[in-house]
Amino acid sequence: MRTMLAIPALLFVAACAHVDYIGETYEPTRQVDVFFAEKDIPRDYRVMGKVLASANELVSAEKLQSKIVKKAQEKGADAVVLTGLERYKSGQHTDYSETTEDRGRKTRTHGHSSTSDEEKKEIQAIFIKYR
Repeated sequence: MRTMLAIPALLFVAACAHVDYIGETYEPTRQVDVFFAEKDIPRDYRVMGKVLASANELVSAEKLQSKIVKKAQEKGADAVVLTGLERYKSGQHTDYSETTEDRGRKTRTHGHSSTSDEEKKEIQAIFIKYR
């Protein structure tokens, strides 16, 4: 039973996203506009901070974007400009298993390993405050 509870908890931890923010903080906002280029912003503004959000392949880019918008609301941003999306290989994971057969005086061991790449994604963004 413990194992059955541990597996969903492990998947939850593995699927977490990190949103790192550096910059100024204001009163929280409810509505945050989302842009994909600074030239699309129709009003005067100033940059209040930068964000780097990262997650493994279990988290969609859409979910990561939602987390960025939530962080923008918490920090008091009026808008977010998503400036980049990058996928990269963050490492490898190797599984190994072996079986041993006892054949009287002899034993026979078989081993199998498989290696898979671990990928992550990052979204860069800036938070802006309208003037």
